[in-house]
Amino acid sequence: MICYALLAHEDEKALLQQVRNIKKYNRDDVLIVLYNGGNNKKFGKKVAKKEKIKICPYSRPFQPKGTGRMFYDVARWLKETKVKYDYLVYFESDMMFVNDGFEDALDEWLKDYDCIWKINRTITDPEKTKWEPGKFMLQEIEPWGDIFPGGILTRTFNPLQTYRRKIMSKILEKISPDRWEEFFSKVKIRCMGEMLYPTLAVSCGAKVRTFPGNTKKYLRWRPSLTIGDMKRAKKKSNIFAVHPVKDEEVREWIYKKG
Repeated sequence: MICYALLAHEDEKALLQQVRNIKKYNRDDVLIVLYNGGNNKKFGKKVAKKEKIKICPYSRPFQPKGTGRMFYDVARWLKETKVKYDYLVYFESDMMFVNDGFEDALDEWLKDYDCIWKINRTITDPEKTKWEPGKFMLQEIEPWGDIFPGGILTRTFNPLQTYRRKIMSKILEKISPDRWEEFFSKVKIRCMGEMLYPTLAVSCGAKVRTFPGNTKKYLRWRPSLTIGDMKRAKKKSNIFAVHPVKDEEVREWIYKKG
C-alpha cells in the first residue's frame, strides 16, 4: 500500500481534484495524508471528510525555509498510529497522475532497493557546488554530524521521493525526537527535504536507485507543464505522476480528460 504525504495549503477545489486524481490512478487501499501548510486550520477538512483522507495532526504553516519537516511529521505520525504502508511518497500540491500502474512499477523498481528518487548526487565541498541550499548546509554542518555523517550530503528532488517503511523506521530511530526538533528549530535552509532524508537514508545503509527514462522529463522544477506535455505524457505507459502542474487549465484537463 502506498501512502502519499501530500503538502498543500490553499485552494480547496484544486485539493479535491488532486485527491480524486490520486485515487483514480492508484489501488483502492491507497492512503493520502494531507499536511496542511496553511494558516487556515480548517483547510482540507471538507475534502478529508468527503474523500476519507487523513490530515496529519502535526501540520503547521508553510515556511519557505521550513518545509523540510513535513516528511518527518507525517512519517512519525504513521509510526505512532502503526500504519502498515509499503511505500511513503513525497507529494506536492502541483503534482497529478496521468497513467495507472505506479505501485506495480514501484514493486518492480524497488525489488532489491529501499528508496527511489529523481536524482542522486553527493555534495561534499561548498566551493564546488552551485546548488545554494547544499552550499549553505555544508557551511553549517559541523554541529550536525549525527544527521550528516562525515559532512557529506546526498541530494535529490522532492517530488515523488519514495521510501520503504523499513528504511523510514530506521531514519526515525537514528535521531531522537528532541534532536529532530532542535535541528528544525535552528537550521533554516530552503529545500531541506531534498537533502535531509536522502542523506539519512544513505547513512542508514539504504540501497538507492533513480527513476528510469522518461519519468525525469515530466518530473521537473520548471517550466510548468502544458496541456501538450500532458497529451504526450499520457501516451507513455511508464509516465505516472507529473510535476509541476501550475496552471488551472492544465489541472482541469488532467482531471477531466487525463
